Amino acid sequence: MMLIDKNDMKTIEHTLKSLRIADVELFIKAALMKNLGKSADYHHLSQSAASAAIRRVETAFGLPLCTHEKRQFSLTPEGKLLLPRIESWIKQLKSLVLSQELVPLRLVTTHALAQIAVPALLSIEKIDFHHLRPDRAYAAILRNEADLALVLDNAPWKGVVATEIGKGFFQLYSKRKKTALQSVLLPEDQMEVLSLQQAWVQKYGSDIPVKSRIPSWSLIANICASSSEVGFLPDFLAAKFHLRPVEWQPKVSPYRVLAIYKSAGANQERLQKLLEQLRAVFTPY
Repeated sequence: MMLIDKNDMKTIEHTLKSLRIADVELFIKAALMKNLGKSADYHHLSQSAASAAIRRVETAFGLPLCTHEKRQFSLTPEGKLLLPRIESWIKQLKSLVLSQELVPLRLVTTHALAQIAVPALLSIEKIDFHHLRPDRAYAAILRNEADLALVLDNAPWKGVVATEIGKGFFQLYSKRKKTALQSVLLPEDQMEVLSLQQAWVQKYGSDIPVKSRIPSWSLIANICASSSEVGFLPDFLAAKFHLRPVEWQPKVSPYRVLAIYKSAGANQERLQKLLEQLRAVFTPY
């Protein structure tokens, strides 16, 4: 059976312009409940308003879709053919509207943390990512310029919610199994370096030999992965670049990765999904 004849397509296209989504939803609910009165109550309409809505749907499609019985709502053969199609259409329409309304969550963090976090988050959420230093990421949260920031627990984070998503150690790493004691690569102006320097003095009685100060953890990891250099890195980044801890290093420095945000608000459910995913990717390290 042809639901719509091709010769009537132009007429149908014209009448469909007056079709109301609310009327279609009422028709679907009445068909599923097999009762127009119950469907009217569900949509907070009077019986007469519900009947008028059903008539508008039939007029729009140019087909008799139900029998208009008072006690039972029964579909005609045309109505039975139409029902699953308009149910699918309504679901697709709602999904499209929802996807358009879902504004990307604004994530800010360092390049090193982003290498682990962002690829995992993109599989479950729309992300608007910006690379910022921890202090600037924290400021962005306070100014409502970002929804979520990833930082290391090396400063007091006041005025925000701070949730641990992972922890591990900073160590000296190299790509080789056995590396002789040598000068190392250190990041610039990082608080974690102070712990390393103190531990080095305690073990060797002298200052740690520094070959170069490098602007970022990620750059140090790249250099170590492609050379014989030794660099000071967090274990999550060392694991990504397949680096090994050297045998002659002093006591390792622990760290925690925190997700900070000001208030979840309407994004509570979305943020919780992100936090669960972040814990999954940072916990193995």
